[in-house]
Amino acid sequence: MVADLHSRLEIVKSWLNLMDEDGWIAREQILGSEARSKVPPEFTVQYPHYANPPTLFVILEAFIDKLGANKNTSSEESETDATELLRSVYIQQPELGKAYIRSIYPLLKKHYFWYRDTQRGDIKSYDREAFSTREAYRWRGRSVQHILTSGLDDYPRPQPPHPGELHVDLISWMGMMTRALRRIAEALEEIEDVEEFKVYETAIERNIDDLHWDSQEQTYCDATIDEFEESVHVCHKGYISIFPFLTGMVGPRSPRLKAILDLINDPEELWSDYGIRSLSKKDALYGTEENYWRSPIWVNINYLVFKNLYDIATTAGPHQEQAREMYSNLRKNVVENVFREWKATGFAWEQYNPETGQGQRTQHFTGWTSMVVKMMSMPDLPASKKSGHDEL
Repeated sequence: MVADLHSRLEIVKSWLNLMDEDGWIAREQILGSEARSKVPPEFTVQYPHYANPPTLFVILEAFIDKLGANKNTSSEESETDATELLRSVYIQQPELGKAYIRSIYPLLKKHYFWYRDTQRGDIKSYDREAFSTREAYRWRGRSVQHILTSGLDDYPRPQPPHPGELHVDLISWMGMMTRALRRIAEALEEIEDVEEFKVYETAIERNIDDLHWDSQEQTYCDATIDEFEESVHVCHKGYISIFPFLTGMVGPRSPRLKAILDLINDPEELWSDYGIRSLSKKDALYGTEENYWRSPIWVNINYLVFKNLYDIATTAGPHQEQAREMYSNLRKNVVENVFREWKATGFAWEQYNPETGQGQRTQHFTGWTSMVVKMMSMPDLPASKKSGHDEL
């Protein structure tokens, strides 16, 4: 099943046109009285300094890949996408694709700088050591138990909440946004913008390590301020701690990559027979309270794991073979389980139980759970295949 690229791009443009003059897009687009009647009261009032994950930039970066603005797609990927490319006038006539990108470029920049202005974290007040004194980020809108704006509602965060918190998932999203905008600016030959975004991108890459890598835990962690007014890490291994990998900020030759792959691949931590758990089995909060993002398997995050495993597995580097094997096994686990549950119940589910594989929460969840189809369409990579470049 191949989605229509033209329709997807029109949806992106439509969403961007909901932006206010400052660059904010409301999370809930409640259009009309019928829609309003179905939205819980606590979500009807929204705040123009609350952000949400900028997932549309993932689509736009993929579109830049297809246009071939900065790199050629692999032959395997080209074959996979051949039908889609033939359908798309934007790919058949690249000048139209570039015109589309140019038409939304001012909105993308406005949205990006809104994030930088409203979600910035505090480095200077707490004498944190980092490459850049500006590249740190904190989700606004958190409560004691939730950061709904992050999209990972009840995932464990520093306690108690503190205005000096820094969130590793948000700085990772900012890195992805910056990289995407830099690549778009390159495609449009906006040279000054390219240089500006390169500066931000380098600083974010450095600060992800400087502010969030915990050498003892060998993972990325949120940071907060303790009772002695010192910056400390709060580590809960799971989706949050692998976010630099999920957003492509950790590449094939990163010194952090091996630890991340081992964490994902460990059945006592994140790996299960049905997909990647949202929180480590070893975490004291695993499966506790409402247990929304504290153990269940989510297909959207599993797709991001899968996509980045593919990128590592198809690039020469020291961990290529491990990524190749994980890619093949994860694909089998997720696809077979989602299909098995669909066959048994007739539903694509919101999330899946990491112990049994059973679908749970919302039925008819054909939003991000349908990303399993994308996983099915991606190339086979035999796990036993060796590369002559593995030792490089």
